[in-house]
Amino acid sequence: MKMTKNVYVVFTIILILGSKAFAQKSVTGNTKPFYRYSVETSPASPFLQMADAGIWGIKLDYALTEKDELKAGLAYMNLHFDEGITHAPSLILGYRRFLWKKLYVEYELWPGYDKFYEKNEDKYYESFDIWNEFRVGYQFNFDVKSVPAFVSVTWPFGFGLYSSNKPDSFYDRMNQSFGDKYFYQFPLLFVGVKF
Repeated sequence: MKMTKNVYVVFTIILILGSKAFAQKSVTGNTKPFYRYSVETSPASPFLQMADAGIWGIKLDYALTEKDELKAGLAYMNLHFDEGITHAPSLILGYRRFLWKKLYVEYELWPGYDKFYEKNEDKYYESFDIWNEFRVGYQFNFDVKSVPAFVSVTWPFGFGLYSSNKPDSFYDRMNQSFGDKYFYQFPLLFVGVKF
């Protein structure tokens, strides 16, 4: 009886020590540095400029947790339409949530001042605009000479929330079709570094 009790005690001690040893190995084997900040931009912007249109932006991301990030940045939109051209410096405000591994969803608001040139009237319309965009994406992480970097591929869907002063021709085009009012386009590519 005494022998059985000692076996249970020894067996319990081995289990406790063994679980601690395995726990330490799994923690040390899986630890990755947690970076609070990252900066990202799209390398495609210069190519869009060659096509007489462009959206340039740079964002600073702040990780609240390993799955939640806040985003803030600056952007400039220079988009060409049949009826005119937008010239809109904007802010970027957003939130990203990682769902599974590096698959994420994010939401961005772009409040901006737009000096819209209407070609037919040869006139500028100054307005305050708010655009919003939903995105689904995946982030690929890697190191470049020991600098933590990433590439994100995202698929956007968005539309304008508010515009204070645009010409009638702009509103007419927006009301003509689903594709003019809501934009969803080819996937976007972003590159960045973490620190």
